[in-house]
Amino acid sequence: MNLVFLAGMARAAGPERAQSADAFVDSVGINVHLHSGDTAYSDFPRVQRALQDLAVRHVRDGLIDTSWKQYYDRHNRLGRAGIKGTFITSVNQSASLLLDYPRRMRDSFEAYEAPNEYDQSQDQDWIATLDAFLVRLNHTVKTEPATSRFPVLGPSLAGSESFAKLHGVCLFDYANLHNYFAGRNPGTLGWGADGYGSLFWNLSNASAACPGKPVVTTETGYQTDVAAAQGIPEEVAAKYVPRVFLEQWLRGIRRTYLYELIDLPSGRPAPDSSFGLLREDFSAKPAYFALRSLLHLLADPGPALAGQVLDFELAGDLSDLHHLLLQKRNGIFYLVLWLEKPAYDVANKKATLVPARWIAVQNAGVVRTTQWSLDRAGDWQAAALETGAHHEVEVSDGVTIIEIDNRLPAPLARYPVPH
Repeated sequence: MNLVFLAGMARAAGPERAQSADAFVDSVGINVHLHSGDTAYSDFPRVQRALQDLAVRHVRDGLIDTSWKQYYDRHNRLGRAGIKGTFITSVNQSASLLLDYPRRMRDSFEAYEAPNEYDQSQDQDWIATLDAFLVRLNHTVKTEPATSRFPVLGPSLAGSESFAKLHGVCLFDYANLHNYFAGRNPGTLGWGADGYGSLFWNLSNASAACPGKPVVTTETGYQTDVAAAQGIPEEVAAKYVPRVFLEQWLRGIRRTYLYELIDLPSGRPAPDSSFGLLREDFSAKPAYFALRSLLHLLADPGPALAGQVLDFELAGDLSDLHHLLLQKRNGIFYLVLWLEKPAYDVANKKATLVPARWIAVQNAGVVRTTQWSLDRAGDWQAAALETGAHHEVEVSDGVTIIEIDNRLPAPLARYPVPH
């Protein structure tokens, strides 16, 4: 079936400028709790192996004034392995501690973060307290030469109304979201008035408080305990976790930190349980493998890359089809495709079938292509496609990547003809 020429089919035409594949990889972060000795995080060698195997480059943890030297040593070991840390401050912390922390985390420290969900604290005057601390944090960090280069992330807020209350208190470099999707798909249109819960709704809150600020998400994720109100099956999380990073990147969110690396112990409060990519015994859930596969395929460390333009078009049933065009420094393009539809009805606790569909990819010239598709276990299934300008690929609610190599073949070597 030749989809490109079927009458009535939707078409999305290029040309389109690619973004850096490695810039996307660098947008991925994950939450850890290295000071929690009563959790699996106490087994630091396994934590480090898991992070390095995942190929994530950024973690988020607390700016804790502890006498336990191992806390600093462990983060610095991660830093030397290329995994840098953002550290969450508290409203009562002194200027001397704030200034000294990058020294303590010499190999790891990359950013300060304002207090975590302080609108949910017991402080009845939380707005004034947080406002005063933001002024102090900004002044302390930005007026000291040794720390002024470090970005400051704004406060995360749990209630949507809290953004309006802090309107104009924007003494930070990045606005901060905690945008969980309550078991819905990452591209959900929301489940309440005005798109409540959707990415658009969350970004609108941040923009209303601090217009024009770039945004990071320091927490988002999925519970995999289906008995929990917002819990979803592990195989559904394996589809959603790669997509949550893709969806947020498409909407301009500079970095997204997944909550979290490892499940907390079962005795912890139910709302905090089963968010890990790893179970408490360090066995990996399918979402761990899916994210690892995505990061390993797209990683391309090196200097900043300005992507080139690729002239292509997509044809077929394009409803709910999302795509992201990336490129590596060797010139190869990676066209990421997925159907942004729910695979699970979290309200009724039942799976939702998302039929795969055939999409045509038409390039302006002859290209060499490979199709990469994530399977249910989170591993890539690769298939080399015929060299040509036209390809038909099966796309599902799992991530599919079309590797497109439109580079001219190397010229044949010419040797002198003997006489």
